Amino acid sequence: MAKKSIDPGEASKDIISGVHNAALMRKYNLSRMGLIDLLTKLVTEGVISQALMQERLSSIEARLTIRNQFTDDIVFAATADTIKDLVEQAIHGAVDLTEADLAGANLFELKAVGAQLSEAGLYRANLRHSDLSAAILFRAELSQAQLHAALFRRAELSEANLVGADLSEADLSGAFLVRANMDAANLQSADLSKADLTEARLVRANLRGANLHAAVLVGAQLEGADLTSANLSATDLDGADLTNANLTHTMLE
Repeated sequence: MAKKSIDPGEASKDIISGVHNAALMRKYNLSRMGLIDLLTKLVTEGVISQALMQERLSSIEARLTIRNQFTDDIVFAATADTIKDLVEQAIHGAVDLTEADLAGANLFELKAVGAQLSEAGLYRANLRHSDLSAAILFRAELSQAQLHAALFRRAELSEANLVGADLSEADLSGAFLVRANMDAANLQSADLSKADLTEARLVRANLRGANLHAAVLVGAQLEGADLTSANLSATDLDGADLTNANLTHTMLE
């Protein structure tokens, strides 16, 4: 797991204010042992008290939790070393992760085929090289998420927020993206063949070299989008707005 530079002052404020251990692990990209090391370091430096560290250590030994981003209720709890391990346990157990709070989570190479993640909070989450084929992500919050080379084949992403997300080289073939917001998203070399993007927003999106063969873009907003060298053959663009879009070397037939 990649390391993240941690500001002791910010970390201590989070700990003292009662931020959940799972949220701390997500925010600072820590395993359970990494969190223990952080607490020990903060005590050694006199930033937090020994008593507070012991209180935190006792809860670390308990099971990690995934919480509902709106109600803070526990959605799933289990013994796991990382948030990714916890999420995969939930998915393998067919747990419904609707509205789960996974903002900023390091879920690199997550195995989540068919997962139920409707309205899940995945803002700035790292899902690079993950497999979310056939997953349900209706109205999911994925703005600024790292989704490079992720698999979303036949996934349900209608009305999802993907503003500023990195979807370069992602496989979205056959995915449902009806009314999804992908403004300023990076979709360079992404596979969107046969995807349903009816009324989707792709304003200023980077679609250079993207494969949109036989995709449905009825009523889509593509103002200022970069479609250089994109494949738009057999694509339904009825009512789509391509104002100021770059269509250099774009394949249209």
